[in-house]
Amino acid sequence: MINEYVEQTQPRKVNPDANSTVSERNSTNIPLTAGAVFTGEWEDVTRYPSIVTAIKTDQNGTLQIQFSPDGTNIDSTLTQYYHTDHIEAPHRYTVTRKYARVLFTNTSVTGQTYLRLQTLFGQQHDLNAPTDSLLAQHFDATVVRPTDYKYEVALGLRQGRVLWNKFAYNADVDTGTEVVASFGGTFTPLTTARTLSIVSTSAEDAAGGTGAQNLVVYYIDENYESQTAVVVPTGTTPVVTTFSVLGINRVAVGLSGSSQGNVGTITATATTDLSVQAQLVAGEGTTQQLIFFTSANSQALAEWLVMNAARFASGTQPIVTFKGWVYSAVSNTKYEVFRQLIDTSVDSYIPYNPSLPFLLGEKSCFWVEATTTQNNTSVSGRFSLIECRDFDAGLSA
Repeated sequence: MINEYVEQTQPRKVNPDANSTVSERNSTNIPLTAGAVFTGEWEDVTRYPSIVTAIKTDQNGTLQIQFSPDGTNIDSTLTQYYHTDHIEAPHRYTVTRKYARVLFTNTSVTGQTYLRLQTLFGQQHDLNAPTDSLLAQHFDATVVRPTDYKYEVALGLRQGRVLWNKFAYNADVDTGTEVVASFGGTFTPLTTARTLSIVSTSAEDAAGGTGAQNLVVYYIDENYESQTAVVVPTGTTPVVTTFSVLGINRVAVGLSGSSQGNVGTITATATTDLSVQAQLVAGEGTTQQLIFFTSANSQALAEWLVMNAARFASGTQPIVTFKGWVYSAVSNTKYEVFRQLIDTSVDSYIPYNPSLPFLLGEKSCFWVEATTTQNNTSVSGRFSLIECRDFDAGLSA
């Protein structure tokens, strides 16, 4: 009786084989052709607390693990997306039904040259990563390091997240409406991608010159994808880019001569309609424009915005109305999303801190305009946002 009681009160022991059992029926090394699917076989997993799948291949794909109570009816399907250009950590699943199987689809239009898909059944512990590593967007692991999300985004330690600080001024807004950007005037987002003509007011902004020797252009291409390119200016002679843009998020001096910046004012205009897309005022090193383009399969979250207005000439102080606009390429529509007024005889400063982040959808452009009642009005502003990439969209390659 004593032995029987002891046996009944002992905790259940996990099968020792459950610690590391490779599922041969749900693993494969056979490459898949374009669009092909590997379908594993149903296996009884009741004696295994968890399942881990790990994949390595050279084409994008979709991983699925399915659970069934009877090996016929599928009651649960968990989906992960495999991207060749992103961190792809193994995935751990808790066993929730008697039977399980693994599927992998090659979603690319190109066949795989290799595929290593391995599935383990057993007592698998939580995954971990080096404490100073880049955290993947889909990482089945507990983060043990002290983390601050915004700091890690700023330091580039969060995959699929990019921090943008936007700042600008318009030093001379006359009666009417102008964009809050150093080049002023009216701003209208491009709807057709254009090459750029880039020129400086100084011959020193050129290779070997004392000014800007190259420029880094952060732009949105014809597919609304974020791109970066280096352009070598040729002083007062325009240089036409080999790439086309739908918008410019920033142009900055990448390398300078002895002047440590651009000597002249550098302007980038669309070659077809001659509209100004970006400008670096002499000596400032980077563009000044409250304009931001969100790329495809991304959303941007802005938490705060600050605007200032003043008039330094004598006479009546202006009343300035700031408006935020969004153009969506998805709907081909322009929306007013923000409006604030400053009476500069009373105040000159607007802090805007919404209780929830301001959301900018994919393929959209956000910009700020100022309307003043007096000539020679100076306005400036700043906002920050985090652009969040959805890696699970647009998998075909």
